[in-house]
Amino acid sequence: MSVTTDADARTDSRSGSTVPMTELLDQLHALTDAARRPDLGARLAQARTRVTDPRLRIVVTGQTGQGMSTLVESIIGAPMTAALPAGPVVVSYADSDFVRPIDVGSPGADAGPVPRVEIGTPHDLLAQGVVLIDAPGTSGMDSARASAVLSLLPGADAVLFVSDASQEYTQPEIAYLRQIQQLCPTVIGVITKIDLYPRWADIQQANRTHLTNAGLDIPLLPLSAVMSETALRCHDTELAVESGVPQLMDFLRHRVVGDADLVLRNAVVNDVRFVADHLAMALNAELDALNDPRNGAELVQRLEQARQAADQLRQRTANWQVVLGDGVTELTVDVEHDLRHRLRNVVREADANIMTSDPAKRWEEFGTWINGRITESVQENFVLAHTRSRDLAAKVATRFAEEGKVAVPQLHLDYTGSILDPVQSLEPLDSHKAGMIQRVISSMRGSYGGVLMVGLMTSLAGLALVNPWSIGAGVLLGANTFWEDRKTQTARRQAEAKAAVARLMDDVIFQIGKESKYRLREAQRILRDHFTATATEMLRSADDALRAAQEANQLHTEQRAGRIGEVHNCLSELRQLRVRAAALVAAR
Repeated sequence: MSVTTDADARTDSRSGSTVPMTELLDQLHALTDAARRPDLGARLAQARTRVTDPRLRIVVTGQTGQGMSTLVESIIGAPMTAALPAGPVVVSYADSDFVRPIDVGSPGADAGPVPRVEIGTPHDLLAQGVVLIDAPGTSGMDSARASAVLSLLPGADAVLFVSDASQEYTQPEIAYLRQIQQLCPTVIGVITKIDLYPRWADIQQANRTHLTNAGLDIPLLPLSAVMSETALRCHDTELAVESGVPQLMDFLRHRVVGDADLVLRNAVVNDVRFVADHLAMALNAELDALNDPRNGAELVQRLEQARQAADQLRQRTANWQVVLGDGVTELTVDVEHDLRHRLRNVVREADANIMTSDPAKRWEEFGTWINGRITESVQENFVLAHTRSRDLAAKVATRFAEEGKVAVPQLHLDYTGSILDPVQSLEPLDSHKAGMIQRVISSMRGSYGGVLMVGLMTSLAGLALVNPWSIGAGVLLGANTFWEDRKTQTARRQAEAKAAVARLMDDVIFQIGKESKYRLREAQRILRDHFTATATEMLRSADDALRAAQEANQLHTEQRAGRIGEVHNCLSELRQLRVRAAALVAAR
């Protein structure tokens, strides 16, 4: 059985045709239907969906004003429509140009709940299944847009991080790059606007030094969109090469598209081997019972033991269940401790900032700064939780099957841009800055006491009550009262500011702690359901093998020869499918 679709034809150019993979999966699916194994058929259906999905998502991101949209225009060789929304712009292949909005909850929406549109245009790179996602520019890790971009990355195949040649990487950009690589290992640095800055090579070298010091292995490709546009208009091949855009296109074709095709083929090979092994288990057991009826009882006993072992994997006391439960508990504690540690550092920085001067003069600016630091800390905490969850999934898979052949489910980092919305903003200070009239009255009160006290003392020497000495004392005491009152007001506002920060942090910890635990519980449910389903498939295969062996023992002698031939044919077909699957990777 061989079924091909339009998606198959469109993906033929992705480093080789996908038709052999779909034909292989369809033929194996027919065998699962014949064996009455809908569970294995569902696994093959998911594999076929991955194969026939031509999309290869490349997210383009960077700081605001670095030329991300211009870079996308250079790649596709056409300007994008103006007046687009602030959300991500998805650029994909189409026979003719179009622009349409993407619904927030649509299956093809690859981002959080932010406005975005899809642009279709005919281009050879896009025809290979590449989908460019032009993410909105960020203003650092503390921006809400950065949270939206981070939610795109776990489902992305590659990331183009754009920075122009005006300056080298800043510390926030390096920290942002570190987060990006944790969520999407394939990251490509692009240095734009090299036509405007003659010393762009020095910037590239400086960026390479920053990446090396940070332990980031990221290629850096310089280019100029203006030079590429001029070369395209003037048909100047040398200028096109000098622009760097063709080099980027070749890199995407050979590195990103080629690697993604290899990953896809390996996934198909693993699925074929898994399903074929499960189908062959029952056939081999039946064949053994048919070939040697005298050892039928011993074979049934071995199969019964194998079934009990498979059934134990479904129990709550199974080793992988224990590893998952203990791992989630430890992960929850570590993530909560990491969040509190990060926010505690923010509180220390905020207290030190407050004590430098009167916070009332810059309270709005301080509120913007602390909100940014909180957002940054929360993002880093959620990225940590995501990466640690993936590590836990791999650890559970290793414990589930020591051979390491069990597939690990994909975990997604949900949209994090709105998790701080329920948190109240920083409270305004109650004690406002004292007015000048109030300060003058307070100073006059202090100066009056100084004039009276010194005037009485000097009157004993025959001087008048108001004399130069008493006036000087009044001025000094008045100035001292003025400055002491100012220090008292400042100290009071600093104490109020610290209390406001503490209340804000309590609100943040309450909200983020609840959200973090919910997401970790969701990851635990995904892992539990995935491995439980795998254990159920193994138990089903063991049951089928046991039943096949028992039925084979009951066959009459004249029926055995015909059944042996049928089983041999099925096993031969499974072996051929495995050989064809291995040839997919060998051919690649």
